[in-house]
Amino acid sequence: MFMMNHRNALYKRIILDKLICIFRFVKTVYDDLVSTPLEKLRTDVNFFTILIDGATDVSVTENELIYVRLLQDGIPANKYFSIEDVESADAAGVLNSINEAFDRHGLPDWKEKLIGFGSDGASVNLGNRSGVAKQIKDEVPHLIITHCVAHRLELAANNAIKHHKIMREIQDILQHMYKHYHYSPKALRELRKLAEALEEKILKPTNLSGTRWLPFIESALHVLVVDFRVILAYFEHVVESRTGSAEVQGRAHFISKKLKDYKFLYLTFFVLDVLKVLSILSKTMQRDDLTLSQLFDALTTAHLALAELRSTNGNQLSNFLSEVVGETFRDISLKNVHHEENYATIKQEMLDLICKALDDRFGPSEKDPLLLAAAKITDFNDWPREIQNLASFGQDQLNLLLQHFQDILNRSGCDLEIIKNEWTDFKAYIYRHKQTDISIFFINDNLKTRFKNLLFLLEIIQVFPLSSAACERGFSAMKRIKSDWRSSLKPDMLQRLLFIAIEGPSVPDFNVDSVFIRWWSTGRPKHPGFNPYNYRMDRSIREPSACDFGSDDD
Repeated sequence: MFMMNHRNALYKRIILDKLICIFRFVKTVYDDLVSTPLEKLRTDVNFFTILIDGATDVSVTENELIYVRLLQDGIPANKYFSIEDVESADAAGVLNSINEAFDRHGLPDWKEKLIGFGSDGASVNLGNRSGVAKQIKDEVPHLIITHCVAHRLELAANNAIKHHKIMREIQDILQHMYKHYHYSPKALRELRKLAEALEEKILKPTNLSGTRWLPFIESALHVLVVDFRVILAYFEHVVESRTGSAEVQGRAHFISKKLKDYKFLYLTFFVLDVLKVLSILSKTMQRDDLTLSQLFDALTTAHLALAELRSTNGNQLSNFLSEVVGETFRDISLKNVHHEENYATIKQEMLDLICKALDDRFGPSEKDPLLLAAAKITDFNDWPREIQNLASFGQDQLNLLLQHFQDILNRSGCDLEIIKNEWTDFKAYIYRHKQTDISIFFINDNLKTRFKNLLFLLEIIQVFPLSSAACERGFSAMKRIKSDWRSSLKPDMLQRLLFIAIEGPSVPDFNVDSVFIRWWSTGRPKHPGFNPYNYRMDRSIREPSACDFGSDDD
């Protein structure tokens, strides 16, 4: 008994020592990876924006995720900074966690370089009276506050869908399909067997929820269109066989009835064309390197594409009409077929709702003088082609921006008087060299020296807060790391693992030598649980084997 207890204590000690060494090694990797970007943030970066978002993890802990938006090789980039355990989820608690994060990383004066704040539309972040952004703006008057454009687009689309009966019905059918197959393996198995019998490929219906709702809705509707014959045959079988509960029967009857209605199918394919436009816009708005001019261009492109759908059938609707032969579609007899009807009134109503929702959400930004000024002087493709018009171009916009950011520019060592002369030279360079890529001015040493003062202002414009979609992706990474099986991860370890997962290099690019040198120089034991004196003392105790732990039959 004594030997067994002694052996168990030794095993526990070995395991504990190994875990401690693993934790130390993770810390070493993190310290090595984080040192360079932190040093750049302290010394090389003149201005940055913070992007935040909050969520609850698997251990029911309130977390605040912080990203910094900065210029990297002349291109805007959103970089993971920290995840904080928030004691109180109110504005004061969130702001306190942000301050603690910057203090811990050696940046107590972080507000000196701050020019923008971006987040979702939660009142705790953007409340006009006491939100986090308002409290920071009281200390940083020039702060640019932005409600994430990707979130705004989702809200606009959902608002339009909510106010139109047919779009609501399409959404309901997609949600019913997902629930039916997601919560019933038997139903999904029967659907796949039916697909095999019909010699068709089947895609599993997808969920509508997620951090990118519009692409998810488009994907779910695409599955319905592709698997139309199989899905309809399955739900008709459920109705005819009278299997399942009353709820399942009602769901099957509703879906099978709608999928055989010509008008509903016609408008479903039309909505798929609309969602394609909005999905492209959504993906653009989620880009880390999104700039103001690209944002306004994407919004204009979406409006033009939606306007085109008012008079011209999109690809999906055209394909549907070409596949309808008489009163059948893909060998399925449809009801209420009216080939001469194009449902123009209903389509106009849908497009009007969507365009109005977009205008309500993005109209103020598209009319904001400061944002318009910033977009105008950085969109080189939209500059005047004639030198006479170029001479006075952008002067008012430049003065507006210089006035707004005057204090922080002066603190950064920028000469505001010289900027005006550099602006004229800058326009001449763009005119002569037909340059359209602004990043070249931040990486070419000659140009950096030539336009030294103007580049301060251009750097500010490039890091304007636009989208906090990066925070959503950060929370997805957090859920992969802090899963049900690892719910007791401490905040420090979660911070390190999350940074390595998001900002760490790929395996081929990982600099093992740098990490090894740092780890070896710590002076701690490098062999987990190894002590030569204890080993000689306990050498009579053999290494554990599977026999020591018994078998399933014992």
